[in-house]
Amino acid sequence: MSSSKPFYFKQFTIYDDSSTMKVNTDGVLLGALAPVDNYQNILEIGCGAGYISIMLAQKNLNASITAIDIDHQSIAQANYNFRNCSWANRLSAYNISLEDFAKSSFNVFDLIISNPPFYLENYRSIKSQNLIAKHSTVLDFSNFLSLSSTLMNDYSKLCIILSAESYNSIISLARDYCLFISKQINIIPRKNKKISRVVLFLEKHLVYPIEVGNLIIRNEDLSYTKDFLELTKDFLLL
Repeated sequence: MSSSKPFYFKQFTIYDDSSTMKVNTDGVLLGALAPVDNYQNILEIGCGAGYISIMLAQKNLNASITAIDIDHQSIAQANYNFRNCSWANRLSAYNISLEDFAKSSFNVFDLIISNPPFYLENYRSIKSQNLIAKHSTVLDFSNFLSLSSTLMNDYSKLCIILSAESYNSIISLARDYCLFISKQINIIPRKNKKISRVVLFLEKHLVYPIEVGNLIIRNEDLSYTKDFLELTKDFLLL
């Protein structure tokens, strides 16, 4: 295992030096905001080092969580992190694409979660492993939504975090696959700043009214807001 300095959460430790997706604010927010309810089967798409899956295992002591990623180094690191956390028996990681997983899986999932390792922008080249995650040709949103839908039942939720710039395009695409917003949380990096990210909860049926909320991460003096500290209190050492 790498001797690189790990990231310490309150109840587990993450090594991410070999992963395409490092521990980041987007992922922590997604894991903290994701509903777990009484879900039994959870799928994380593009798991990177696996910390979002571990966060969900910490939140829901009954769920079995499957994590997939196309990068073999990320999966090796996710499996290492899984083996060394308190919920190892309910976590599994596989080096497989979403396309192949959807073809081979006989399961549907109560919750599918992703900090999408891709953007709508059409980058022309992939210059390093770290850019695999952000290249639209690896997996575009249309395929992502279509394949995710096949792994959902009528009561499942798809939970994703997006850039604010991608919001309108993604909502339009989601409707094409009969996926509709049930909840939306706008992420604002600092008080009096614009929305930078949006956390969406999508379901296979229309929900009205849609629940909409805002989360501000930092105050004007750059200290963390009470809402952010409350949200992450079980996970982050702040």
